Amino acid sequence: MKNLIIYVCTSVMVCWLFASCNDDKHRLVNKWQLRKYEFADGSEQKVDSIFFNMKGGSLSVTCLHSDGNYYNYLGKYILSDDKISFILLPEQATGSVYDKYIGWEDGSRTFDLVRLTRKAMELDYKDTISVFRKY
Repeated sequence: MKNLIIYVCTSVMVCWLFASCNDDKHRLVNKWQLRKYEFADGSEQKVDSIFFNMKGGSLSVTCLHSDGNYYNYLGKYILSDDKISFILLPEQATGSVYDKYIGWEDGSRTFDLVRLTRKAMELDYKDTISVFRKY
């Protein structure tokens, strides 16, 4: 009987541990590839050259330019309820490559978190959905 109680308590604790590690904050820690934009009118724009790396509040956005060069932009992300904010370092949020691939006003943007699973993420900004896959 004593062994059964220990087994049940241990099982409950293990299940609780797995469930608590499955929250959005932990799911964000990953490398994500932006795959497409979905617009309110139903049209889509395919994307395959922008990668987000998120860990512990730190953000790295890598853009593969058409000339074959990589451009990195550093900053932070903040998750608050169903919103996520990306804030890039001010000195990096400039230039033609930045404008072409990212182009956020003031180097930051706050999205509604539409969907987040272990393999997919969807963010909404003014009725444009950014669709990511785990990379």
